[in-house]
Amino acid sequence: MCGRFALSILPSEIPDLLGVAAPEGYRPRWNITPDSPILVVRAAGCAREAAMPRWGMLAPWMNDPRDPGRQINARIETAAEKPMFKSAFLKGRCLVPADGFFEWQKLPKGPSRPFFVRPKHDRLFAFAALWRRNRLADGTLFESVAILTRDADPELAAIHPRMPVVVPAHLWARWLAPEPADAALLKALAQPVAVEVIAVSRAVNDPRNDGPELLLPCAGAKAQASLLEDSGPLFGV
Repeated sequence: MCGRFALSILPSEIPDLLGVAAPEGYRPRWNITPDSPILVVRAAGCAREAAMPRWGMLAPWMNDPRDPGRQINARIETAAEKPMFKSAFLKGRCLVPADGFFEWQKLPKGPSRPFFVRPKHDRLFAFAALWRRNRLADGTLFESVAILTRDADPELAAIHPRMPVVVPAHLWARWLAPEPADAALLKALAQPVAVEVIAVSRAVNDPRNDGPELLLPCAGAKAQASLLEDSGPLFGV
């Protein structure tokens, strides 16, 4: 799954890195949690735009942003058929830029160990995501987003069986296009991603902590390799 991530680029960097103007309300963050406004890039006619929908998608029939049925993730394997995501998968595909994402590995003993997963060769990930605009009970419009996930690459499966779907830059236009996502595109999005996996401090467990120190390694390379090898049983999605 994807339940925490970081995006620390400055507003002034957004046009060069993402090709859109920085949206109002954006600020760098190192511990982004569900129910936060997050930066997305989406199609806007023949161009693209940035927006800040809330992370936690409402279903088409929901009119309360606190509805307990809201979802932060959607499985790419089933999103095109599920009523919760079907319309957004067809007309509301977007990108969520990120420095990387956090995941927790359950150990045979003791508390889960957090890791930060970042691109090995690129500045940013671009997660595949879906957004929707709902009309709330009070008549106002509300935008929300869910990040798509897939089976984890072998390198990450020892930490968690799922991972965000990463869209490489050469596929951004195809993902954002209004045409349905075809089998060739979905197959391309299932390809392995080159990443670096860093063991980080458990300070990230507290959503009140939000600073660049959360991304610093807290163990040497040998210790990190040992943690990844000693995976124990895989845990739930």
